[in-house]
Order: sequence, then structure tokens, then C-alpha cells
Amino acid sequence: MVDPEVVTRRLRELDRRLAQLERLREHGRDTYVADEAVQAQGERHLQVAIQCAIDVALHVAAERSAATPEDYADAFRVLGEAGVIDRVLAGRLAEAAGLRNVLVHAYLTVDPERVWEHLGGLQDLRELASAILVLLEDGPPRG
Repeated sequence: MVDPEVVTRRLRELDRRLAQLERLREHGRDTYVADEAVQAQGERHLQVAIQCAIDVALHVAAERSAATPEDYADAFRVLGEAGVIDRVLAGRLAEAAGLRNVLVHAYLTVDPERVWEHLGGLQDLRELASAILVLLEDGPPRG
């Protein structure tokens, strides 16, 4: 069963991190690319935001699908196949999971330009959160 407390805690943290990222975006691309301290803030907030989304996706997928995600990106695809989120959105979120892996494991090769581009796609994480909130309001699947 989807534990509303587990999910809502992560959605609150996701929302908090997205608000921080939106503030960073207000400074503009040139400031972001030129300032390593701003980049570090952006990378950490983005990493945690994506991780929150992954955690929620894994939790919901365990309840809503017989399929077991093979990796973090697959958790979003499973939600797409289960009809929890749109499949196109699931594909974009799978790409975000790949970026999370770069931020965590390939941190020496992080491209600030690529991260900046992803900061323009924060709406995908908001769409996921909205879909999950609707799911929580609807309650467990009937069958």
C-alpha cells in the first residue's frame, strides 16, 4: 500500500528543492555558468529533487505495478506503463534520473551548461508531484 506519509514527506522536500532551483534560475544562465558556488547549489538541489522523485516513483510503482523497475530511470517508465503518469513525461523523468546518476557518480565531468538546461525542465518534476497527489487523493486502486 502507498504510504501517504512517506510520499508526502518526499513531495514536500521536492517542492522545497524546486523553489530553491527556481530562485537560482532567476540569476540567469551566465551567472550560473560562471559561478562555481551557484553551480554547486544548483547541482545539490537538483540531485535531491530528482532523488525525491525517484523515491516516490519506486514507492508508487511497488504498489501500482507488477513490474519491478530495473533501475531508477525504469521506475518512471513503470509509472507511465501503469497509467500513473503520461508516458512522454515518464521518458523525460527517466532522463532526469540519468542526470542524477551523473551528479552523484560522475561528478568530475558535470557540464554546467547541461545542468542549466535541465533547470529549465523543472515542470516535469512538478507534473509528477501533481499526478502523485491526485493518486493519493483517489486512494488505493479498486479491483
